[in-house]
Amino acid sequence: MKKTILFFGSALAITMLVASCATSDPNSPGFEFAPDMYRSPSYESNSSNGLFADSITNRKPAEGTIAIGYMPYPYPNNDSGYAWAGRNLKNPFAATPEIIAEGKKKYDIFCTHCHGATGMGDGKVGGKLPGPPPAYNAALKNLTEGAMYHSIHYGKGNMGSHASQLTAEERWKIIRYVQTLQNPGGMPAPAPADSTKKEEKKG
Repeated sequence: MKKTILFFGSALAITMLVASCATSDPNSPGFEFAPDMYRSPSYESNSSNGLFADSITNRKPAEGTIAIGYMPYPYPNNDSGYAWAGRNLKNPFAATPEIIAEGKKKYDIFCTHCHGATGMGDGKVGGKLPGPPPAYNAALKNLTEGAMYHSIHYGKGNMGSHASQLTAEERWKIIRYVQTLQNPGGMPAPAPADSTKKEEKKG
């Protein structure tokens, strides 16, 4: 029994010694007994790949699948799509002071420089454009929320697309604030920023 223990103990010690001395590189994990068990060959993105008929490593998503967190937009970027969106798209957020206040924060960041603080099209950038944005309480007073969403998604005229900068939720909240500029006094006023923070702390 002692000889057996001594034999296995010696074999283990020799194995550990060989594994630790297999290389002089201090960053090496040592000798790998079964590398195929945990170190499979990998392909770099955009590299050629002989495993597939088209030799492309990056694979396209399966047909009909939708990425997590992505919401498909069904309306095309043309006049018909603009008209359909204007008639059919409805804001999922109620026009509460809290929602409008959140929309104002995003409006101040992404829209004021062109549309102006009060939506008159007199922003510092908008004033330098060949044609400044129309005023929300005049030419755009009756612009529907669906048409606004479509314009934010694709862009319209001198306005570029903001689809990569604003989530769907943020766009709808901005639209709720814009509606207060279309119809001043006709919708709930935005809650002051400091009072909003106090309410959050209480909650």
